[in-house]
Amino acid sequence: MDCIVIFAGENLSKINSCYLGSKIDEVKSLAKTLGWKVLDVIVVNLRSVDPGFYITKGKLLQIKSLPQMSNVDCIVFYNDLSPVQIRNLEREFGKKVITRVDLILTIFKNHAVSKEAKLQIELATLQVYLPRLYGIGKEMEQMKGGIGLRGPGERKTEIMKRHVKEKIRLLKKKIQEIKKNRFVQFEGRKGVFNVSIVGYTNSGKSTFINAITKANVLEKDELFSTLDTKTKRLFIDGIYLTVTDTVGFIEDLPHQLIESFYSTLEVVKRSNLLLHVVDISSSFVEEKIKVVDGVIREIFSKDNLEVPEIFYVFNKIDILQNIDLINEFECKYPNSLFISAKEKINLDKVKEKLKEFAQNYYSLVS
Repeated sequence: MDCIVIFAGENLSKINSCYLGSKIDEVKSLAKTLGWKVLDVIVVNLRSVDPGFYITKGKLLQIKSLPQMSNVDCIVFYNDLSPVQIRNLEREFGKKVITRVDLILTIFKNHAVSKEAKLQIELATLQVYLPRLYGIGKEMEQMKGGIGLRGPGERKTEIMKRHVKEKIRLLKKKIQEIKKNRFVQFEGRKGVFNVSIVGYTNSGKSTFINAITKANVLEKDELFSTLDTKTKRLFIDGIYLTVTDTVGFIEDLPHQLIESFYSTLEVVKRSNLLLHVVDISSSFVEEKIKVVDGVIREIFSKDNLEVPEIFYVFNKIDILQNIDLINEFECKYPNSLFISAKEKINLDKVKEKLKEFAQNYYSLVS
């Protein structure tokens, strides 16, 4: 599918151009993960958001007149759009209009393997879809002149809303049942030192866990290649522990996805150690660290739990252009190691560190 990406916002000129570029690259990577071709990226600097179209009508007409529009199948907005804005834009462009949230949901749907992950994606999709139905209902009400003048289309919309709400209720019930089963599994591992691998999407978590445990977790150079948590046993010089891979995080992750993956991320809350894998070769490393740490704090704060110790592993040093960054981050994050999971550099040091953490844990609980 061929698409163009529109990145619109207020006062974009005040944002660091490199940072803005990294956000654009990220949404292009999302499209690439789906196998889509991005024909163009249009940055729109707004004084204020238009309630009907998000962008100004002048800019809308300018985009419509671009020669590449004739080859476009879909228009992707980085921004969240209201139901009314999506419908208005689709009418004007004569093209399908989606948002970054829709891109992420489609990738998740394509990558979901387990029953749990599929239920989570279905729930998240319906939670995004429901407000759009409300927008349709509101528009119909305005067209009919208010309450009491309902047409057949509006009644159909109300039926759809009730159906979606009921489906959401049933999905939450099923996910809650899976959560209970997961709790039983956790009880079986009680007393075992548990490590959860966390990190920004495409930071190399799956490559890392494969390298240290031979877990055969899917490795792909694309966003959100791993959606299902996978726990593997690991023996280091006779010391037993478990290591769990988790879904990667991304900046501005839709809250619907955080909520829907709450039970999947339950394993993180049961961890004795969080091993944060960081792609040191990427742009804005510290910003991505803050994104992951922020989501982790949110997960733990929901149940008023204390965040366990976080150990930072800076990955992909084999492709790092600026070697001075290693010294810089070594000073900022003294509790860290620098590795290449792909080239198996310094993995023995990681295992030694995990062994040390596990021994300290067992000495306290024995």
